[in-house]
Amino acid sequence: MRNHLIACVAVALLASGSVRAQEPPAPPAEPAAGEPAGQGAAERLREASEGWPVKVRFNDGFALTSLDDQFELRLRLLAQNDAKLFTPTDQQPARSGMYIPRFRVYFEGQLTDPFQYELSVQRSVEGAFDVLDANVNVRFAKQFQVRFGRGLVPYSYDWYDHLEQYFIAPERGLFALNLGLSRQSGIMAWGDVWEERVRYAVGGFTGQLAGLADVNNSRDGVGYVNVRPFLKSTAVPALKGLYFGGSIGLGVQAYEAELLPVRTSIQTSENDEAANSASSVFLDYNEGVVASGARRQGALHAGWYGLGFSVESEAYLGQFGAKRPETGVSALIPVAGYNVTVGYFLTGEEVLGRGPVDPKRPFTARRGTGPGAFEPFVRYSELDYSEKVFTKGFADPDKWTRSAGVTDLGVNWYWNRYIKWTFDWQHAAFGSPVLINESKGKYANSLDLFWLRGQVYY
Repeated sequence: MRNHLIACVAVALLASGSVRAQEPPAPPAEPAAGEPAGQGAAERLREASEGWPVKVRFNDGFALTSLDDQFELRLRLLAQNDAKLFTPTDQQPARSGMYIPRFRVYFEGQLTDPFQYELSVQRSVEGAFDVLDANVNVRFAKQFQVRFGRGLVPYSYDWYDHLEQYFIAPERGLFALNLGLSRQSGIMAWGDVWEERVRYAVGGFTGQLAGLADVNNSRDGVGYVNVRPFLKSTAVPALKGLYFGGSIGLGVQAYEAELLPVRTSIQTSENDEAANSASSVFLDYNEGVVASGARRQGALHAGWYGLGFSVESEAYLGQFGAKRPETGVSALIPVAGYNVTVGYFLTGEEVLGRGPVDPKRPFTARRGTGPGAFEPFVRYSELDYSEKVFTKGFADPDKWTRSAGVTDLGVNWYWNRYIKWTFDWQHAAFGSPVLINESKGKYANSLDLFWLRGQVYY
């Protein structure tokens, strides 16, 4: 009897599925006037989930939350695709073409109010998947929190304040791009004080200069502070977005490690063919030269967000130990740099920091669509190495330069909160001619890059 009942149910389900398969699909519903595309579907899902043991949300990712809001899992995705045209076109190893600088999957949430967690994986230009962040944050109070695990190191505003998906220019300035501490494993205390006008962070970290493995060949103590004195001001609202601060990193290269080439347009922890082809290089170290000894660096930053403008600036000073093991020659190489960036929303949007941008009239690819948000920008970035990089035999002065200035001129086009296009012309000028094609013996005093980036972050 039981087998007959199961067979009948199966036949009924198959029959109903066959009937449904012959029915034409309903056309997608048009959003109401002023309603973002997909908002109606998200609302219907929220209503359908009523009565479930969890709450479901589609908004800045996909989230499952317990009914008491104590437990949460959020899933977010980032995809960036680059089209790069290098000129001159016969550079080696840089090659014009399509690149994927970042594909990331974020798993975030909380395990009751005091405990937040973050796990993210990334596929970068090297083509390998790796753990990007893996940490737990204990929130004792808004003013005092402790994060343990792998995550962003709080050194330099360019690295610590906001993620890559919120940049004005496609990538960081030259100093942060090539010498930043990036992400490492460690423990840090941080918080927001003075009614969120001041953010501080201090911690200790271990990491590596190159590669995906946790080889723990470096040690760094880092401190950071950012002050927004007029954040709560009602007398002069235009100054709410004014900020300034600084950061410091004191470390040691406990175990010798390969030094990466100094690049113009990509941040990478690898020195393979894929990484080298995605950017021009203006300084490469002689074979066998390694990072060794002390590493000291400091940065001061200041800027302003308001009235449609985004202004960011940062200046850097550092000393980085290098060594030639075959001769025993070692030295601290002084390095200095700075970058200044200005962006402006032509379409009337205003921000108090770099984060999601909601266009006033989103581009929907439908009749009556708005234009989206347009943000033209300009950035100048400079990096200068001491003559020691040549006089100590770490690099060849007949092939490379110790100073470079890079100008980025472009525009960001935000279709909506989640989709962004960046068009950028990057001009790199060098203090001395740089070898750009060894087989032809070709040198250049400057290089150009025409750069298109498409980004989805949801």
